[in-house]
Amino acid sequence: MRVLAVVVTHNRSKLLQRCIKNIELQTKKPDEILIVNNGSTDNTLDVLSNLDVSVISQSNVGSAGGWHTGIKYALKNDFDAVWMMDDDGYPDHRALHHL
Repeated sequence: MRVLAVVVTHNRSKLLQRCIKNIELQTKKPDEILIVNNGSTDNTLDVLSNLDVSVISQSNVGSAGGWHTGIKYALKNDFDAVWMMDDDGYPDHRALHHL
């Protein structure tokens, strides 16, 4: 089963870094991490340029709009499941395993 982790972000680069770190520490790793950047004007893009994640930047259409973008990406790229969260999430290291 191919799993895409989708994180929607807007101007919270420090929280986003913590969220990505917690995704990377999962006991069952997602096959890819996609960050949907909803029009951030802080240093989000600089932070993301140093990480091994996929990025889609768009205007700020809110969490639901960001998740919609992530789901479209997952369908286009033949993922079986999408694990979605906002940038302020920090999942327990076994969260994806339990899902």
